[in-house]
Amino acid sequence: MTGGKNRYRKLAALLRPAWQSWTGDVLIRRLVGNASVLLGGKSANGLFSLAYLALAARGLSLEAFGTLILIHTYAQSVGELVKFQSWQAVLTYGTPAWSDGRMADLRRVLWFTVKLDLIGAAAGFILAFGGVAVAQRLFGWSDEVVPLVRVYVISVLFMATATPVGILRLLDRFDLIALQSSLGSFVRLAGAALAFLSGAGLEIYLLVWFTATLISGSTLIGMALRELRRRNILQAEADALPAVWRPTRKVWRFVWSTNFNTTLGLASTHFGTLAVGALLGAPAAALYRVGRQLAEAVTVPTKLLTPAIYPELARLAARNEIVRIRSFVFRSALMAGMGATVLVGGLAAIGAWLLNAVAGPDYVAAYGVMVLLGVAAAVRLWAFPLQPLLISANRAHAVLAVHGVSTGVYLALLFPLCLSAGLAGAGIATLTANVLNIAGLLILAEKWLRRQRAPGTGS
Repeated sequence: MTGGKNRYRKLAALLRPAWQSWTGDVLIRRLVGNASVLLGGKSANGLFSLAYLALAARGLSLEAFGTLILIHTYAQSVGELVKFQSWQAVLTYGTPAWSDGRMADLRRVLWFTVKLDLIGAAAGFILAFGGVAVAQRLFGWSDEVVPLVRVYVISVLFMATATPVGILRLLDRFDLIALQSSLGSFVRLAGAALAFLSGAGLEIYLLVWFTATLISGSTLIGMALRELRRRNILQAEADALPAVWRPTRKVWRFVWSTNFNTTLGLASTHFGTLAVGALLGAPAAALYRVGRQLAEAVTVPTKLLTPAIYPELARLAARNEIVRIRSFVFRSALMAGMGATVLVGGLAAIGAWLLNAVAGPDYVAAYGVMVLLGVAAAVRLWAFPLQPLLISANRAHAVLAVHGVSTGVYLALLFPLCLSAGLAGAGIATLTANVLNIAGLLILAEKWLRRQRAPGTGS
């Protein structure tokens, strides 16, 4: 008995320095703190999302629910296809200006990114409205559905809110982001509950989804403007330091790289739903969407580390603190990966029961693709800091190249696998692409870190 206690004390003594090193790491504590704030909003958002999807799935037929999902995903995909990820530019170029007190330069950055958002919103609406006829042929929508789609794509104008997100992240107002992130889902839940109780049809559910997007987007813009005024960032007086920041060729290269990078990311998310709908029909799209929702829900706690890590890496990269970057990235990845693996294991154990409880017995058929998408998400989270690291280091073009290759593989696999293996084929294609993407990002990150460790290049 005494020997066992001694062994326990020795093990505790060995682990204590490592534990104190982790808990004493200011960056890790701040990362977890910001992610925890977001978790409050995302937890509510996840519960609301599951609830409104469950109500819609039970209130509509499998065909009608699939049509609802396809219409919303179509508008969302087109909107995100053309919008700029201007929040990344806000963090990359706004962080040094904000840290140095160069408010005039920060205002220049923000005005530049606002214009990008406006261009993206207008282009997205025009493209979505003009593409309705093509979408009708792809998804087999009836002539009665088409006018609903044309009205619904107006919501694209309220999806271009990347600059407000960047502002709130730059100013460490993750609490406001957490509050806003659950607002749209709450509106959908309240509206879906009324629609379910009244036995409403597809039109009312579409109206609820549309209203939620408008309220959510408008609120985010209002929050960002209020915060800018509170910090006097929009003041008209001249600063002590004159404005020198300009959108140079390097900036435009960064902007286009991050934009294309996100566009490629749509392939395995929204495009997957659209491809399943086009190839296998609206009912299959409904199954895929519910399975993906549950797979994403269990990885939300660790996925929240991604938006929280961008400001930290932007600050470290601006100061070229390479040793701290390497340690921070490793610890963050280990923490997220282990958490995601445990959660996905739980999903695999109770997934069939969960699908039946949430959406009904018709949706248990989504179990296979749900588990595959969960594993794919866990793989991605094992290396979640790599993309933020490379983008913060102005290597967005390299990230784009890696995503281009993995997306090409995904598309090459998606269509034949869907036709031969059904829903599971979409999950296999996603998992394969994620593994390739992470491998490429890992190689890029290691090369960059080694290059910075050369004499005189880092701390």
